[in-house]
Amino acid sequence: MTEPITYTVTFEEGGWTARDHSKRVRGVAVASNLTQLERELEEAHEWAWPENPPPVNFVLDLPGELTAKVEAWRDERRLAELHAARSLRMGEEVVAELTARWSEPDAARITGLSKQRVHQLKKSYQSKSKADA
Repeated sequence: MTEPITYTVTFEEGGWTARDHSKRVRGVAVASNLTQLERELEEAHEWAWPENPPPVNFVLDLPGELTAKVEAWRDERRLAELHAARSLRMGEEVVAELTARWSEPDAARITGLSKQRVHQLKKSYQSKSKADA
């Protein structure tokens, strides 16, 4: 795979501007939004390197402390996703143990979940257990 070309992207004079500091691409690309900018650069790469176009990579140069805030939020979002996945696994296991002893309505009452959610978690655990076997 071809090494990606990394563009530094800034918002200048009402539009997004991309510059390649590696000098593999000369000039700049300008667009009104980031999606359009990425699309235009990908098309330019396909035209310039028809056999194996390099991927487009953006480094956003945002004003002031926005970069740090965006990165902090992304880190928090990743942690939340990890916690959500772990919570789901634990929920499936707990519900499986509870429903092995008591009814789904009782398991719902114990966990504070709806009966429907308890049923979903139970089925999810069972299907994963069958797949692992």
